[in-house]
Amino acid sequence: MSFRDEEEARRAQTPGGQSPTGSESERGRPSRVSPLLLFLAVLLLALLAVAAVFLWRSLGESISGTSVARDSIDSAGPEPRVRIANAAGQVRVEGTEGSRSVDYEATRYAMAADPAAAKQRASEVPVDISREDSKIVIETDGGEDTGADYTLRMPTGGSVEVESEAGDVEVSGISGNVTVAAEAGDVTVSDVAGDVEVEAPRGDVSVGNVNTDTGGANLEVGSGDIFLEDMILGTLEASVEAGDVTLSGRFSGGGRVSVETGDIIARLPPEDTRDLILQTRVGSVLREPPDSNGQGSETQKQQGS
Repeated sequence: MSFRDEEEARRAQTPGGQSPTGSESERGRPSRVSPLLLFLAVLLLALLAVAAVFLWRSLGESISGTSVARDSIDSAGPEPRVRIANAAGQVRVEGTEGSRSVDYEATRYAMAADPAAAKQRASEVPVDISREDSKIVIETDGGEDTGADYTLRMPTGGSVEVESEAGDVEVSGISGNVTVAAEAGDVTVSDVAGDVEVEAPRGDVSVGNVNTDTGGANLEVGSGDIFLEDMILGTLEASVEAGDVTLSGRFSGGGRVSVETGDIIARLPPEDTRDLILQTRVGSVLREPPDSNGQGSETQKQQGS
């Protein structure tokens, strides 16, 4: 067969009589992937995996779990002495008329890498209880990233002492003495009939409806305000390093209110402050009519009195 005959035969085997192109001739042959592209793809997947693990662990550290502990403790009489020492968390104490027990509920919380671990760690936050006769001590300190919020009910005739490193404290309905030391947090004391002693380096203090003819109130605040309302007592001693003091309602008794930097606002009848010394080093003493809330022309302003 001649050369021309061979060429015509090949064309006859191709549709349209055209010679196969280079791509057609290589069709069916496996394509090659560049080793460099393959390496870069594997590296990218590895980096994404590392980033996902890092993100999961970072988010896991912010997960919080809780666990609730409850108990009822025999108060051994109508006038128990209760002391609560809480490293972190809120503390609320309420007096209950006719009660013969100290009932508490502690909502413990903790941080961990995942929900199950956080809940387990929260359940391990200790609630240590000790007692001697009518004195009951409750202590909680679970370490870093843990805390407990307390609600405690006790006989109204008892006395209470609260120590808190971080968290607000509320005490109400107690006819015995109330002592609160809160490193960082607000303190509220109301409806009490015993001596009141509060130390709050960083936080506001509110005391209202205190009725103790011969008792007294001793309040020390570092940075924060003091609010006093309706107090019948023997002696008041209140001092603030930086903040204001507001007195309202009715006041009976003597004593001293001193402020290093800030104002004193007395919204009391004039006769109620007759035996009360009000003084501020940098600030003003404002005497206003009761319930004026700073409004009205009868305000008397004394600088540094």
